Amino acid sequence: MLPSLFNTSRRGFLKTSGILAGTVLAGTAVPKVHAASDDTINLAWVGCGGRGSGAVRQALSTAGPTRLVAVADAFDYRAKNAYNALNGDEKFKGKIDVEDRCYGGLDSYKKAIDALKPGDVAVIATPAGFRPAHYAYAVEKGVHAFIEKPVAVDAPGCKKMLAANEIAKQKNLKVAVGLNNRHYFRTEETVKAIQDGKIGDIIACYVYRMHGPFGFFYDNKLSALQNQLLGFQNWTWGSGSFMVDWMIHNIDICCWARKEMLPVSVQGQGGRQVRRANDQMFDHAAYEYRFGDGVKMIVQLRQIANTYSSFRSVIHGTKGSAVVGEGVGDPAIYKGYLERKEDIVWQPETPRCDSYQEEHNRLFEAIRSDKPYNEVERGVDATFTSICARMAVDSGQELTREQCWASAYELAPGIENLTLDSEPPVKPDRETGSYAASIAIPGTTKQY
Repeated sequence: MLPSLFNTSRRGFLKTSGILAGTVLAGTAVPKVHAASDDTINLAWVGCGGRGSGAVRQALSTAGPTRLVAVADAFDYRAKNAYNALNGDEKFKGKIDVEDRCYGGLDSYKKAIDALKPGDVAVIATPAGFRPAHYAYAVEKGVHAFIEKPVAVDAPGCKKMLAANEIAKQKNLKVAVGLNNRHYFRTEETVKAIQDGKIGDIIACYVYRMHGPFGFFYDNKLSALQNQLLGFQNWTWGSGSFMVDWMIHNIDICCWARKEMLPVSVQGQGGRQVRRANDQMFDHAAYEYRFGDGVKMIVQLRQIANTYSSFRSVIHGTKGSAVVGEGVGDPAIYKGYLERKEDIVWQPETPRCDSYQEEHNRLFEAIRSDKPYNEVERGVDATFTSICARMAVDSGQELTREQCWASAYELAPGIENLTLDSEPPVKPDRETGSYAASIAIPGTTKQY
């Protein structure tokens, strides 16, 4: 199987997988979608956590007139608090016109997006499990979108994203995905140098994210679902797991450096060695991807106190090595593999930048100039590559990309129909309140 998948690319994989079949309306005219007649782009802010708060500020800070007209979050108090904090920021004076359009509830995204006109922008920063449904609604309403990463938590979610995106392309919608390191000037220059052969042929990739423990959210006054919503990163259905939500950037950087080559298989291991929180999170994992040419990408994660820390991607080539990616402000290329300062042979000349701001700058410039701009397929690539690793680690099996893509397993079936009074996708033991039975067990768990 592996030789036939050599140099697997996005379009090649999707064509052979059949996801594009029947999704494109042949001969459909592509309409031009612009912002309001006064050139003001209105925004709907969907998801009021930390990343959503940052994203809406960055969207409002782009060139040209912008205006926030609606805010939505699963919890109305979070929507109101986030709006009040933004409205009190002098920097955005005159850019906020929300009035009573501040909504709470799991259907609040529809109300916020309904406040927009075709050609406006939805800023979607809800937990990843909801993103396929939220993006599909934005596309239905004809609005451009910024979508945080990851864009889904399972294979069916990825397929829903791609199906919605075919309609988005027909409508000429511009879409950015929050893989912000793709827009960090110094990363861009370093990846180009690698692609141009500065380290020779790539022979191995290494990805690290190791640091202290991630927190656990729980409030006795809230229901199980409400706790899972507010602490979504602790739950696989909400974030996709730390193998998806945390590792996506640097895995994506390595695939990018390989000229967008995607791994064809993955196997690994992980578990809970010291973590005692009543959630689903592993505290360590290690896995290896294999590309079609045999090159491997080795990934290590750990969130345990008082342990060695590392946050970067390291790429080895026949002529040297490169350190680059999320966690690396100053990428460099070395003449060998020791990563010593005296062995640096190349560094990017471009300045540092705020990559979070830059990704919005590029999206809004594309909207205003009506240039093609759609990062969804790339976002699905990175998301699904990370999902494959979670499936392999959780199951304890070596899985091919095709096996994972064929999976019909959904982490939260019917998520688009949830209300705050619903049962949670993951239920605790009735007697003990423990979630131990929901934690993946390698050799037993099967999601494919």
